Amino acid sequence: MTDLSHVMRGLALCCATRFSEIAASSSFWSAQKIFFRAGPLMPSDLFASPSLREAVCYVTITALPGGYEGVQTPLGQEWKETLRVPPAVSVEIRGRTARVSLISRRAAPGIVSLSWIRANGEHRLARHVVGDRETAHEIAQYLALQLNESTVDRDELTVPEGDLGVTIGGYGRSVCLTKRQSQIFRLSVWTSTGEMRPVLGDLLVSRLLPQDWLALTDGRQAQIVFEGEDDQDAMQTQSLFRRDVRLRVIFDRYDSVWSPQMVTGGGWISSNDVRFAFDTAPDMLRAEIPVEALETLAALQEMPLAYRGWCTDGDGTVRIKPQFV
Repeated sequence: MTDLSHVMRGLALCCATRFSEIAASSSFWSAQKIFFRAGPLMPSDLFASPSLREAVCYVTITALPGGYEGVQTPLGQEWKETLRVPPAVSVEIRGRTARVSLISRRAAPGIVSLSWIRANGEHRLARHVVGDRETAHEIAQYLALQLNESTVDRDELTVPEGDLGVTIGGYGRSVCLTKRQSQIFRLSVWTSTGEMRPVLGDLLVSRLLPQDWLALTDGRQAQIVFEGEDDQDAMQTQSLFRRDVRLRVIFDRYDSVWSPQMVTGGGWISSNDVRFAFDTAPDMLRAEIPVEALETLAALQEMPLAYRGWCTDGDGTVRIKPQFV
C-alpha cells in the first residue's frame, strides 16, 4: 500500500538517480558529495563523518505537518487484478505416472492439483501448496499422502490404475482504490557554504525533480505540483545554509489481496470424498498463501528500472546497492 514513506523514498531515489546521471558527465558535480535522504537531518550529519562540516551537502525529504488534504475518489470500489505470479513447478503426466520438476528455485512456487479417476469412476483429488525449499521428491510425497494406494519413486508418483490429470496454478494480486490524498512535502537543501545553496537549489528544482509525475517504488505514479521555495537563514551563524522546496504530491492508497489461482473445478471442490462450495478453503488454503514472499516478488518486479541499482538504508539515505558498486 502506497503511503508517505513510499512517496519520500520515491522522491529521494528520483533525485539521487538523476543526480548520478548529471554527475557522470559533469566534472563539477562529480566532485561534490551530496546525500539524498527520505527523512530528516540527523545530529550525526553535523558532527560525525561525513558531515556538513566537511563540505558535504544533504537533501532531506519530510512530510510537512498540516499539509494533508483529502481528494475525492471515483465512485465505486472496483477490484482489479494487477499482477500474476506464474508457477515455478511443473508436472508431466505419462500414463499412470506423474513426474514433478521445478522450473526455478523461487519463493512461492505455486499450487499443484492432481486428479485421479479410477477405473470404477471414483474421482480423487490431491492438492498441495508448494513451499520455496521443497524438492520435487517432497512435492510428490505430499501429493501421495492424499491419494491412497499411490507410490512414490524419487520425483515420480504412480497410481495402480485409472487416469491422472494435473492442474498447476500461481497467484494473483487484486487491488482496490481506498483513498486519494494530497500531501505537501518539504525538500531541504543543507550546505555549509552560501555559494552552494542557490546552485544546488536550482539543480534540485530544474533537473532533479520531475515536472509532473513521480515514479514510486511500488510501480505506481504520483502527481506533483511545485508549491514554492525559500531560504532559511536562522543557522547562518553556524555556517549552515538551507533552502526549502515545497511540493504537493497527490497519490492513491490501495488495499490489496493475494489469491491462489483456481486449480479445481467450478462450483464445487471435491477433496478426500468431501464436497466444498467454491471459495471455501478445505484446509485453510488462504492461510497457506505465502503473502510475504509474494510481496517481495512483486516489489522486485514493480520497482522502476531507474531505481533498481539503488536502495535506502535505515535512516532513509540513498545508497548504491552493493552488487552495483
